[in-house]
Amino acid sequence: MARDRLADTMTLPIPSYVRIEGIRNPEIRFRWDDWDVEAVDMPVDEALQARLAAMSQRAVAAFTIGASEWLIHRFSGLTSELLPRQYLEAAWAQLCDFHYSTHFDVDTDQWRGPVRGPMGTAIRRVKFALRQADVEGNPEWSACRLSKLIEHVLPDATPYLDWRDRIIDRFVALYPFKKDDSLGDPVPWQFADPAHVVRPDDAEALLDEFIRGLEGSQNPFMNPPEVMVAQGFKRTPYRFSLAEDRQARWEW
Repeated sequence: MARDRLADTMTLPIPSYVRIEGIRNPEIRFRWDDWDVEAVDMPVDEALQARLAAMSQRAVAAFTIGASEWLIHRFSGLTSELLPRQYLEAAWAQLCDFHYSTHFDVDTDQWRGPVRGPMGTAIRRVKFALRQADVEGNPEWSACRLSKLIEHVLPDATPYLDWRDRIIDRFVALYPFKKDDSLGDPVPWQFADPAHVVRPDDAEALLDEFIRGLEGSQNPFMNPPEVMVAQGFKRTPYRFSLAEDRQARWEW
């Protein structure tokens, strides 16, 4: 039933790269303290932070969203909660433009325990990475904390670490950090899948197809067009043009 309801409100499939045998092991063998998350996700890995800093801020945010799929899927057999995956879908939309979903706060009281606690923390890390990209801040810090958390909760982190290395190499090559354009182009969600054959010229069409598919979405995190316009969105909602996106960055 939960799966049917999710299908009715989701455009994105569960990524193939997280469908690893054993990842949804129901046994909880890691320590968890809702009041001391820093014990498992700090200090940040400075080498990882430096690698992430070599890519654009949108690419860092895309990496953070893609990485969080590992954690959300790890616990998907232990909860029927729909919101995490709905939020990740909206997060990919925010990479096209931050007006597509309103920045909101996660009620930590609703996300506690060894299952919901890590899931709520992952959502907060994605949210913070997007906010930092939006203001040209430091999304790498949040990405590093999330990565460490993922390693902590997975039954076997080896497949995730392999994915992490491959996607970082891919994003650094495709979306290198540029001082005069630190935000960079949006990243299609497909590019986070190592099995996807990346053709950079396909990016605009993939982004437009994705964002068009969300028009009229029942996803509670997506903003309707009138809200986007009221918040200052000056282009056509639920359409994507790379030229318009680049022009908006230049004017900004």
